[in-house]
Amino acid sequence: MRSTAIWPRQGQHNDVHMVDVSQDLAENKKHLFSPPYGPVEISVAEVTPQEPAYAWSTLPVTLDGMLSLLCTLDVFSHIHRYLKAFGRKNFPQDEGFAGFDSATTFNSHEQWESIESCYLLKYVGKKEDATPGGIPWSIRHALIYQKVNIKTKQSSHILARLPEQVKQQLADAIKKNCSKSEFAQDWTHLHAVCFGCVEHDLRNMVNYLDEEITKVFDRVIMSGVEPTKLNEFDSVLSSTRDLKTLQFLSDQARRLLNAIELNAKTIECLQTDVCSLKAISSFDEGGHATLDVFSENLKKAQQEHHFSLRNASAVLDRATATSQHLRDTISLRNGEISKLNAETENQNTLAIAQLADQSARETNVVKTLTVLALVFVPASFVADFLQMGFISVAQEQPMRWAATSDLKIYATLAIPLIGVTMLIYGCVEMMQRSRKRNGSKIGHPKGAGLVQISTSYCSAP
Repeated sequence: MRSTAIWPRQGQHNDVHMVDVSQDLAENKKHLFSPPYGPVEISVAEVTPQEPAYAWSTLPVTLDGMLSLLCTLDVFSHIHRYLKAFGRKNFPQDEGFAGFDSATTFNSHEQWESIESCYLLKYVGKKEDATPGGIPWSIRHALIYQKVNIKTKQSSHILARLPEQVKQQLADAIKKNCSKSEFAQDWTHLHAVCFGCVEHDLRNMVNYLDEEITKVFDRVIMSGVEPTKLNEFDSVLSSTRDLKTLQFLSDQARRLLNAIELNAKTIECLQTDVCSLKAISSFDEGGHATLDVFSENLKKAQQEHHFSLRNASAVLDRATATSQHLRDTISLRNGEISKLNAETENQNTLAIAQLADQSARETNVVKTLTVLALVFVPASFVADFLQMGFISVAQEQPMRWAATSDLKIYATLAIPLIGVTMLIYGCVEMMQRSRKRNGSKIGHPKGAGLVQISTSYCSAP
């Protein structure tokens, strides 16, 4: 492993920040850089049309190779925090991280000598291994580092995981014109290409999200609320799936909005540096013209990002409105189902009440018949006894009845039994009424109304 310290650079003091940078690079080398399978020597940045190593993987360079590159190009230490945004990660960590660092050097005559800048470019890339049903776009970032020396007419670049469009344009420019290309002659060309090539895929991702939201909206708008007229889109499974889909699409839209805003802020920082350089009187007319063109390109890129921001915001608003509409539909449907259940329960309760009332009437009829039986059965026996001759008229004036000895025995036994039967019936009836009165007292305790009135009176102030 390389032991030579890169920072602090000549003329700088070794502060705590420099020590943290060196230690952090060594501690995170397994997740950030490639393993040392062989010697990797890099002295200049190279632009090729090769396929980039997308996804959350290590940078295609070893730690020693990166340290050698940083030392050769004399890179400032601020690049460290941008390098940490790459490497192997378990989730899209640092997707919302961005920043802009620059350093301008002047000579003893206060003339601009060099400028060094570093930032992360947020862009959208196509997933080559997208699973069926999954989102085919992902939010990524590229490292853009540039160091321009006006005195020596040299420029150095460190570019990591550029968008395909940027790689292709830079590669074509270098292959065709080599040292006479805009990339070699104009240091502003790199930034103009980077920010000018991200709008197309941003738009594609916004259109994809809009299409998916429209699919959910078409299902939601067909949903009904009447329990007796529900369709396949009104099931719990379908509604839950649509809510999850809308939540996922809303999350993707918010992440995309954040990426666009970060790019817009980076352009704003770069525009501020350009304005500062334009204020330097040491520039010739050609230098000022280059900065003017660059400033116009940045304004155009800023405008494109603002329009993309509005477009993505509109899609997010659609997702939010559709999600709210689905929630309202589910609430109305649940209310109708609850209303139907309540009506059914009321009908059942009414039927039970009718059955109870009918049962009570039948019970009263049985009681009446029982009492009548207790009265009329002995009377019928008397009539039978009269017909059978057990009872006869012994004397008409005054009226006297005569009964046989068998009837006397029957009367002696029957009358007490009838009395005992009536007594048992009366006791049972009294016990039932007593139970009803006790149950009524438990259900409506005495004094409950007084407590309620007292509570209402106390809470009124």
